[in-house]
Amino acid sequence: MDTAASNGGKRTENGPSSPEGIAGQGFQSLTGFLKKIRRRRLLQNKFNADYAFVGMGSHSMNNLYPVIHYLHIPLKYVVVKSRETANLINANRSGLKATNDLEAVLNDKSVSGIFISANPDSHYELVKKCLLHGKHVFVEKPPCKTVDELKDLIDTEKKAGTICLAGLQKRYSSCVNILKKRLKVNDVISYSYRFLLGAYPDGNPLWDLYIHPLDLITFLFGETELLSLAETKPSPSASSLFLQTKHGKTIGSVEISTQYSWSQALEYLSINTGGGIYTLKNHQSLTFEPKSGTVLSIPKDKIFHAVPEKKCLFNGNNFLPVLENNQIVSQGYFSEIKTFASLCENGKSKNISSLSSLLATYELITKIEAYV
Repeated sequence: MDTAASNGGKRTENGPSSPEGIAGQGFQSLTGFLKKIRRRRLLQNKFNADYAFVGMGSHSMNNLYPVIHYLHIPLKYVVVKSRETANLINANRSGLKATNDLEAVLNDKSVSGIFISANPDSHYELVKKCLLHGKHVFVEKPPCKTVDELKDLIDTEKKAGTICLAGLQKRYSSCVNILKKRLKVNDVISYSYRFLLGAYPDGNPLWDLYIHPLDLITFLFGETELLSLAETKPSPSASSLFLQTKHGKTIGSVEISTQYSWSQALEYLSINTGGGIYTLKNHQSLTFEPKSGTVLSIPKDKIFHAVPEKKCLFNGNNFLPVLENNQIVSQGYFSEIKTFASLCENGKSKNISSLSSLLATYELITKIEAYV
């Protein structure tokens, strides 16, 4: 006999009226509700001011413009060097005005914020000019090349009453965000940091590349005392720096290099704390391995032969193509740009890469420059 017929037409075995069926409907309703919230949050994400972008290099095209487009930030102008490039953009990009006239953009009162990602050697003058015209500024690293220039920009920012956010995206990465919340400075015993890349013939690796790891250690551990430094440089495009550092009671060992490979680039940070060891790899994974502690000064793992369970705090999942798993998000590009736009419009976000916060980084780089 049919089960539904014997129950007055109501199918109960794994059907809609069974506990399993009701639970399934509830789960589907919940997931649908959460998807609706995410969709609505994206559609309601709105920035009202106009913005301009100075520069159109490979980094900008691959990492910054996609985020600006995704967030629906109203980009009114793109400022480029040549009139020919401007004409090419205007012929192929509707709703966007390309120009080589920066002064005209600075005099447009509708423009609230300006993104700067040009030749690093021009950043200092560009940032200062934009700040003096009352524009908020997002500038790719480095905003300038000396401590004196940085202090000048800090003074200019204060006098103009504007905001400048430096594009040191590792401060905004998913892993660093978790680390910053969990680390207690007094609890950090030591760390080992390796930042390994391939040959770099394009510019100054200290300002173009090494500024990232050097800034990250000052961001996480504070002002840096440089205890020792050694360099190997077999060719003009390949070099390695080996640093012994100190932050209060914390001791660090740092290797930053362009003597490895771009196809197998590695960023590896191991932090030894009183409670356990944090391990960050390529800003795609972050783990914590707690220490077993001691009994009467005897390590517990020697007594009980227990292996501490490693906890996964973050793991980039390339299988699920959602926003949180995109490397533009996990590497910090998304958050830094969203933070800048929010600061321009309502000031509610926190600028964790302000010009004044970079002083410790610049002082460390200045010490290294004196050696190399």
